[in-house]
Amino acid sequence: MILIKKIILITVIFLWTIFPQYTHKIMTYNILNYPGNDPNTRNQFFSTIISSSNPDILVVQEITSLAGVNLFLNNVLKTINSSYQAGDFIDGPDSDNAIFFKSNFFTFISNTRIPTSLRDINEFKLVHNFTLDTLRIFSVHLKASSGTNNEQQRLAEVNVLRNYTLTLNPNSNYIVLGDFNFYSSNEPAYQRLLDQSASGYFTDVINITGVWNNPAYAIHHTQSPRVRAFGGGSTGGLDDRFDLILFSPAIIQQGGITYVNNSYTVYGNDGLHYNDSINRMPNYAVPQSVADALHYASDHLPVFALLNFEELLPVELINFTAKIIDQNILLTWETASEINNYGFVIERASNSSADKINWQSVGFVPGNGNSNSPRYYEFLDQNIPSGKIFYRLKQIDNDGSFKYSDHIEVEIKSANDFKLFQNYPNPFNSQTIISYFIPQDNFVNLKIYDVIGNEISTLVNEYQTAGYYDINFESSDLSSGIYIYKIFVGENSQHKKMIILK
Repeated sequence: MILIKKIILITVIFLWTIFPQYTHKIMTYNILNYPGNDPNTRNQFFSTIISSSNPDILVVQEITSLAGVNLFLNNVLKTINSSYQAGDFIDGPDSDNAIFFKSNFFTFISNTRIPTSLRDINEFKLVHNFTLDTLRIFSVHLKASSGTNNEQQRLAEVNVLRNYTLTLNPNSNYIVLGDFNFYSSNEPAYQRLLDQSASGYFTDVINITGVWNNPAYAIHHTQSPRVRAFGGGSTGGLDDRFDLILFSPAIIQQGGITYVNNSYTVYGNDGLHYNDSINRMPNYAVPQSVADALHYASDHLPVFALLNFEELLPVELINFTAKIIDQNILLTWETASEINNYGFVIERASNSSADKINWQSVGFVPGNGNSNSPRYYEFLDQNIPSGKIFYRLKQIDNDGSFKYSDHIEVEIKSANDFKLFQNYPNPFNSQTIISYFIPQDNFVNLKIYDVIGNEISTLVNEYQTAGYYDINFESSDLSSGIYIYKIFVGENSQHKKMIILK
């Protein structure tokens, strides 16, 4: 059976949503009773450490005053990168927490004091400048020393924090970091932080169990990077995992703000300095100058992790299609989801536009506002002149912001040309499609010949209106070989070869 039908040429582009992504380093560092008695000497070491590690957000513990915050900002951080800023400082009852950040990436929102019976916990809130995601960072310095009584005091502090995080939206992006003074995974306070029986819990991506003062866990130890006493602080060599970063469930999951797998790092620790000074040569994790700076700056090592900030677009466009129908073009597109979608402006440019940038608005289709299910749209652009035409969509949010889709390209043939296309598939077994275009109404004759010129079949022999056509050719009764198909349109003709392969 031979089928004749009017063809609609389709140009399709799939626009899988691209989420712009920004990766940032978040670092915590106990900087040992800063500024102390000799900040100028220590500042040169801190400058070496910060210059080498290059955090985008730095949260510090054991800073004692606003003067200390300003000194660290101006004499250490801004000498490295002028975009560093400090968040608001709250002078609590003991040594305090402070936050520094690169202002070209983040905007500081607030510092909220969460008092405990010992030191304050501080909630620092930042917004990413490009994705507008909010990140909550809780900085802690829990009760020090071993023993049941100290463990219970740490638990009391953590209970205050968990009561606070319990009130947050379960989808909130938050982390807790600092000096926890935990000795093992069995500590009640550590278990409380990870307890998933209620919302507001945290995840430790470093899953090590038992007592942490263990040479098998050497790569994770943060205190103390020195074995002799000077300038205050603890000695004894690296043997404790006191400094941690823990993450909310939303950050562990994909989308929005996300933890980068395997990025958690104790900076400067190569795992080969158990019960030793961090600067004993060799250190395979950092240059010797950095190992020396870590040794002299503080009795803790910094810990950092990478977070991806993903810009979620308000409308997820999954396809954009153009169909040619006579001299009209039917545009169709589909969205997988929509947030605050006001609608779509359809823009068109012709091949005469310089570099395809002379876009003109030819119509508007309202959006569906908010939707979690697929939505389908169409627009008919009528009486289009011949030649190449380019289309794109301008998606507009309710707040007036907008984004452009990639463009698609279609071509309408001149009224003076007719065209015979190569059959598809070719070679073929049994069935193939022969397509052609006639620019105006005319008598059409389409025949099949063998290679020596014998007529095999007549597929079309009638008067047809202008347009695109495709013909389904069935060859089950023919043997393998080369054949010719030839079209006559009025007094003009064209031909092409096709191959039957069985």
